[in-house]
Amino acid sequence: MSNCELSVNSVLYDCVTALLCPRGEFYPDKNYGSHIIRNKNIIDSERLLCYARQAVNGMDGVYIKSAQLNNKNAVFTVMINNENRQVSIEI
Repeated sequence: MSNCELSVNSVLYDCVTALLCPRGEFYPDKNYGSHIIRNKNIIDSERLLCYARQAVNGMDGVYIKSAQLNNKNAVFTVMINNENRQVSIEI
């Protein structure tokens, strides 16, 4: 695995962490995380996308292109430096 591939995987891991961490509960930065888990029972695809974009807002070169609900999974298309990748979380 190349250093570039390791770097992209590291960024994807950071994205998942930000998506799963409840916003306001991370001590050093109260603005870290997302509102996804707290609102999982009332969330729709549009709100899911907004929450995901908010969660990765401070990450350089990272943009959430799309978000879809699939039963109990949320699937995100993530652009990292113009490369599309996908991540999913269980909600």
